Amino acid sequence: MARLNLERINGLINEKIKENLNLDYKRELDERNNEIAKDISAFANASGGKIIYGISEKDDLPSSINWIESKGVKVKIEDIILNHIQPELKGYEIYSIENSGNHSQAIFVVDIPESSDAPHMADYRYYIRRNFKSEYMEDSEVKNAIFKKGLRKALEFEVLQNIEMANSTYKRLESYTISHKRAPILLIPFYTEAWRAIVSSGILFILKDKATTLVEAYSTIYEINYLIDSLRYEKYGKEECVYTQYDTSKPEHGTWLPMIIRDKIAKLQGILQKVKLD
Repeated sequence: MARLNLERINGLINEKIKENLNLDYKRELDERNNEIAKDISAFANASGGKIIYGISEKDDLPSSINWIESKGVKVKIEDIILNHIQPELKGYEIYSIENSGNHSQAIFVVDIPESSDAPHMADYRYYIRRNFKSEYMEDSEVKNAIFKKGLRKALEFEVLQNIEMANSTYKRLESYTISHKRAPILLIPFYTEAWRAIVSSGILFILKDKATTLVEAYSTIYEINYLIDSLRYEKYGKEECVYTQYDTSKPEHGTWLPMIIRDKIAKLQGILQKVKLD
């Protein structure tokens, strides 16, 4: 997220930028800490956003700066996140915007990403950002978040399995075809169960900007798996050759199917290296 500065803070006030699902104004920090954990976890359980401590608001509109004594504030917020939110929240940032007229005062901004580990609890309760407020999550929302988290974790594991399989299969095919001798070979298809579960569930959106790369990767995997499956049905001639479905000419003129698979796996390796799910 882009960092704010004092000029941008004044712009939010002057332009009367209203609170929304991704922006919240707080005049000061909650002394009992309850609201801090609640609000931060709610943003993480939704689509992320910014909480700005040190701005007064009325009817969801920012009205003025209310400078906060800055000593110990960042440590306090970090301590609340660490000790009051479960599971551990990652990827957030806390920073201050100093009062140039009084260096002991500042505005504090907490940037919270949408969490891939959601749902998070704040003191054993689940919250979500809704109607510009932090509200209790419905039972169905909690279950849906846990379901999405489980599918995402399964996909992460499956991608790692496929990376390992791509590397080992490519090495095997490279050494197998270097002699140019055509002989039957048995290959194991790549894993697709977790990917199919995500696609069929209709929640591909949880992968955000990573979805495009994963679609490309799994499209290639399906092509490779089709070719691997085709190996079982190809005819084996006297010269132990394997014809492709594209060319039924003599072995010396046809394209050997494992070589096509090898080249597609090389392409897949490049795509999988771009997949970052964390």
